[in-house]
Amino acid sequence: MIIPMSLKRIRQLPPKRFMAVGYFSKQFFLWVFFFLYLIVPVHAQMQNLRDVYERAVNAYNKQQYDQAMDLYQQLIKASPSFAPAYNGMALVIQASTGDEDKTIEYLKLAVGFDHKMTQAYVNLGRIYYGRQDFDHAQEYFEDALKLDPDLTSAQLSLAWINLFVRSKPKTALKYFKMVLAKSQDPKIYYGMGSAYFSSNQRVAAMDMITKLHNLKADDLASKLEDSMRQNGLVNTEPQVHTDSPEQKPGLGPLDSTPNRPTGIQARLRGKLSDY
Repeated sequence: MIIPMSLKRIRQLPPKRFMAVGYFSKQFFLWVFFFLYLIVPVHAQMQNLRDVYERAVNAYNKQQYDQAMDLYQQLIKASPSFAPAYNGMALVIQASTGDEDKTIEYLKLAVGFDHKMTQAYVNLGRIYYGRQDFDHAQEYFEDALKLDPDLTSAQLSLAWINLFVRSKPKTALKYFKMVLAKSQDPKIYYGMGSAYFSSNQRVAAMDMITKLHNLKADDLASKLEDSMRQNGLVNTEPQVHTDSPEQKPGLGPLDSTPNRPTGIQARLRGKLSDY
């Protein structure tokens, strides 16, 4: 650190040396000013945002939606480009009012301010899937995978879309195999069996039925067997059921089914410092 010299010592210096000392002294005082009046306040502001953000997340997790909404609004007012606040506000709106249009609006604001906010892309894909708008759903799930190629929820969602909506069993198999490397959920084997049978790989499809029986998932094994026996082809039409009160088409972790994306986390994750 540069320490200013005494006035007497400075007067004894040659003119060029005096100018150099004066320059470095000026730089030192400018740095002190910058640190005290710019860096310290910014750090304090970030800490305050962190505290409010954590309180908002906790309120959301406790289903205290009015409090969570108020806290997220405070964050947006204090920092209009703070993307996690918009994602959080979207989740609160969906959970408290079910207003999907407003939810989508805030999610799009989130990705607008932060193009790398993976969770917002996943949430957009999830809500569009629930609306049976599979074009937009696929687009957002693919955007999420570009940011995080190992994102299981997006992989599995794209597997179901390609199997039941696009009638692309080989593409569906690619995604199912990605998920299978991380999960042994019986529904993955069901999906793979359906995809194998749809692509005329009947021996591989029968292997999946055996896997399901070994996993004690006899109901899924029977369903797959019935599809193969009765139809000659598995059902490739989307079957999205949204009338159950436990499985609304909006955001939020839902119980997985053979025709619905699974594993999608709606709650905010990650650290504030990530944004």
